[in-house]
Amino acid sequence: MTKTTLPVIGMDCASCSNIVNRAIKKTPGVTGSEVNLATEKANIEFDETAVSLDQINDNVKKFGYSLDTSNGAGKVEDHMHHTPIEHLDILKKQVEFLFPISLLVFFLMVYDALSQYILVLPPFPFPMLVFNFLSLTLASITLFAFGGEFLSAIPRFAKTRVANMDTLIGIGTVIAYLYSLFIILFPTLATTLDLPETTYFDVVIVVIGFIKFGKYLEANSKQKTGEAIKKLLGLTAKVALVERKGKELEVPITEVVVGDVVIVKPGAKIPVDGKIIEGTTSIDESMITGEPIPVDKALGELVTSGTINMQGYIKFRAEKVGSDTLLSQIIKMVETAQGSKAPIEKLADTVSAYFVPAVLALSVLSFIIWFALGDLSLAISAFVLAKVPKMGFL
Repeated sequence: MTKTTLPVIGMDCASCSNIVNRAIKKTPGVTGSEVNLATEKANIEFDETAVSLDQINDNVKKFGYSLDTSNGAGKVEDHMHHTPIEHLDILKKQVEFLFPISLLVFFLMVYDALSQYILVLPPFPFPMLVFNFLSLTLASITLFAFGGEFLSAIPRFAKTRVANMDTLIGIGTVIAYLYSLFIILFPTLATTLDLPETTYFDVVIVVIGFIKFGKYLEANSKQKTGEAIKKLLGLTAKVALVERKGKELEVPITEVVVGDVVIVKPGAKIPVDGKIIEGTTSIDESMITGEPIPVDKALGELVTSGTINMQGYIKFRAEKVGSDTLLSQIIKMVETAQGSKAPIEKLADTVSAYFVPAVLALSVLSFIIWFALGDLSLAISAFVLAKVPKMGFL
């Protein structure tokens, strides 16, 4: 059996991690899987003679997510968790545009609601028709320019029959938008059909704006969760000086292989783990052991990657390279600890697996009931309110 840890692309809710986990586990040849939303990683155990990582990834892609299988398993950097900077920058720009508008529209909504009950407040500052067309313009920009992930969740749900929070948001905002558009474009027909004149463009703007803001906060938080691992990665050397065929060659650390004779000069970092075959020195191992006093090393003693050669000129034979070094193992253990789940988290994942389908079913049932009772306004609200759990940025 082979075990590997891969980044998962596209997750932003507990239901997402459950969907990815089920997709991985249902792949023939996979014997175990654990997907962690906080680290956006999947720990997979599989029989490489029966299934490949690409086949597992193909199965995950059917549900709108993907596994990053691009990096080699032997690289130390594979253990580092981070939210891509490009993704964070895009979210930031979206929030800088959307959130102020959403906040303004939200206060206008609250003001309009309060002015109907508190007589001392003056009426709405400008005609409702003007507000509706302004809201239509902003809602169209918000939904179609910034809500692509929610719109794409709808056909994906129709294809896979698997829903997540984006599905709820997509269905709710699209129905609210289309209903409002109908009211604006065909007011006479709406009156004939005895439809409420209420529009929901403002709701589309506020919901998507606030959700984007929540996603940005979440992504920014995830970016900071890997700081400890990044600091550990900073301890690794990028290149190594090796002796091959009687010549000293500077090569990338990824090209060092077991058995290479590595040369380390005073002040340089130890690039890989190995045993000294020539020279004596003292090594600063504080970054590994916490001991501030350098440790004397002589012929036959072990040196560890990430530590610093303080004085002597030494040669050592590489015994552990890549992901097998002590530093790599420490990094991997830290990441495993971050990705492990407590029993209560597993219970929460089980609940969330049924939460989204239950909310969707209840919203459909509410829509049918209110539609049958003749109150289409409340029927539309049933779909819009289905997004409320996501407003908590869960």
